[in-house]
Amino acid sequence: MIHSSSTHGEQEGIPRLISIIRERRRAILLCMVASFATAAVGYARSPTRYTSEAILALDVRKLQALPTESVVSPLPQESPVLRTELDIIGSQSMAERVLASLQNGNPGSGPQSKYNRPRDTGMLSRGDAQTSKMVKELMTNVRVMNDGRSYTIYIAYSAGDPAYAAKVANAFGEAYIDYQIDLQTTATRRVSDWLGERLVNLRTKLEESERQAQEFREKSGLVDTGGIPLLSQRLSGLNTELTMLQTKLAGANARLATALEVQRSGDGLGLTEVLSSPAIQLLRAEQARVVRAIGEIDESGARMNPQLPQLQSQLASLRRQVGQEISQIVASLRNEIEVNDKQQREVETNFNTVQRAITDTNTAVVQSAQLDREAAANRSIYETYLARYKQTIEQDGIATAEARIISRAMPSTRPASPDKSLWVLMAIILGCGTGLGVALILHMTDGSVGSITALQQKTGLAVIGKIPRIPAAEFRNSPEMFSGGAADFYSAFADLQTYIQLEQDKARVIAFTSSTDREGKTFVVANLARSLALSGVKLIVIDANLRNPALGMEFEVLSSWHLARAIAQEITFDELIQRDESCSLDVIVAQADESPPNLVLGNKRFATLMSELRQRYELVLIDAPSVSYDLDLLRIATFSDTTVLVVRQEIANSIGIQNAVMKLHTAGKHITGMVLNGVRRQKRRHRFHWLRVFRKSTARRSTALPHPSLARQSVS
Repeated sequence: MIHSSSTHGEQEGIPRLISIIRERRRAILLCMVASFATAAVGYARSPTRYTSEAILALDVRKLQALPTESVVSPLPQESPVLRTELDIIGSQSMAERVLASLQNGNPGSGPQSKYNRPRDTGMLSRGDAQTSKMVKELMTNVRVMNDGRSYTIYIAYSAGDPAYAAKVANAFGEAYIDYQIDLQTTATRRVSDWLGERLVNLRTKLEESERQAQEFREKSGLVDTGGIPLLSQRLSGLNTELTMLQTKLAGANARLATALEVQRSGDGLGLTEVLSSPAIQLLRAEQARVVRAIGEIDESGARMNPQLPQLQSQLASLRRQVGQEISQIVASLRNEIEVNDKQQREVETNFNTVQRAITDTNTAVVQSAQLDREAAANRSIYETYLARYKQTIEQDGIATAEARIISRAMPSTRPASPDKSLWVLMAIILGCGTGLGVALILHMTDGSVGSITALQQKTGLAVIGKIPRIPAAEFRNSPEMFSGGAADFYSAFADLQTYIQLEQDKARVIAFTSSTDREGKTFVVANLARSLALSGVKLIVIDANLRNPALGMEFEVLSSWHLARAIAQEITFDELIQRDESCSLDVIVAQADESPPNLVLGNKRFATLMSELRQRYELVLIDAPSVSYDLDLLRIATFSDTTVLVVRQEIANSIGIQNAVMKLHTAGKHITGMVLNGVRRQKRRHRFHWLRVFRKSTARRSTALPHPSLARQSVS
């Protein structure tokens, strides 16, 4: 018994993919041819375009003409910033700048041209369809790149004219440099205008704050003289004056007390004020003269001198006058004390008034300090804005771009497109992709058996025979059975016969089935039976396909003596068996009937018939129905030792075959293998080994000619 070495599971992964590619190689090849044809048409119809490239470099160093901070900060040298600059170059606004430059006939003609180009792109009407189309064309054909390792920007432009491509590439570079200069100049002027407006407001605010501070100081009497407020100075003067008055009053009181004591003691002339009085001094001088005159008279002893009483009267008068002067001096001391006392009270009153004024002034000083701080802050802001305003005015006109063109675009001498290698690569990729996709789709949707290897993998059965497709002309041109074009055909049945004979020891009843009708099952059974009969095997062929019987036509025997009549006991089993004298084999035919096949195949007489045939013959071949009639097939399989599956690749359905194999295995029935019918020959080969085997088995009947039907190929 021959078993298949394959498993029921299919290959997976790369081996399965390779198998699908081999099976669908024609579809893949067709897709490849179609892809190459499409690529050839596309290549032929693609317009010739030239690409020119301008190279810019972002400057890490920046020109510093003035020691001041610029209005626009330099670009950070970071990857996102560089990516943003690439987007700016390829933006619509930049394309509009380039279009304006091209329309004015000034597309990057030199380093000085950037000062003469129009900076205003507003003249380009966005509603103009032609302008929008030109802008879109510029954006479509320009390509801005960076290698990610440097600050170099590559601007490439594709056009049908190489000179125009170079002109536009340079125009994009110049437009980007102009954009940077415009950005700095516009920002500087905008900041200058804003600072100028702010300075006017700040100046007005500063003057107002200073005026309010001055008016508040004047209104509050906060006169600053040498850093000391006027009230403080006045308070200090009143304090000094009060101290002096208190000292003077104390001295006057002391002198008055002394004068009163001296006056009570009668020695008033000891007072300093008395001694310093000019009147007292004159009176004392006159008194001294009178005293001397009296003394002289006393010394002369002229006590009766008429001048003595007069001198004594003058002396008494002088003494009275001196006493009166002393009293006046004491009275003046009292008056002085009273005056000092009044002055002291007045100064104390003024002192208290000034103290209260100072208390009120302190609050005013705080408010004045606040106003002064506000004025100082306004002045500081004003001076800062003024300094920045002067810086921006100085910076206007010295704006420099942070990029420079290091390589100007030149007209290309070789077209960049169409690229033949690119089109070939695209054709290969497209062909492989579509071919693989079509192959997978066909594989998933195709129910055919595919290749022999795939069929064996799907079913787990071995292929025991391959019946080639031979035209009838090759049979006519072949004088012998194993010569000419018919050699492959006869050798194939010889191989199949060998498999059957090797299987004969264990399988005497063999049922032949197929996945569907019209696969040549009856043709294979008939020719195999003839081949076995020529080898001397005693066998019988039974047509058990009650739905589509064809064995009677194949052997050209009477169909009236059919299987259903024998089961119905209309004829005997011996009458049922018909003889094909040309090949010396027995045949049991069937006839199509409207009655269910189960009435025949399920009858006990059919089981009895099969038992008798097993005893009479060495080999019983049954032409069973296809697997589409699975119940009929399973009934016939119960009487068979094994089953052979006839498959025609163009007609068979792999799913049906797998289902049939699964059902037979489930029912516990053995399957010998598959016989492929109508196999296309790849090349002619002489099988000498099977020729020798077949000739030995047919040595005793080598002179007999094969039946004409053995050389007849099934049209279906």
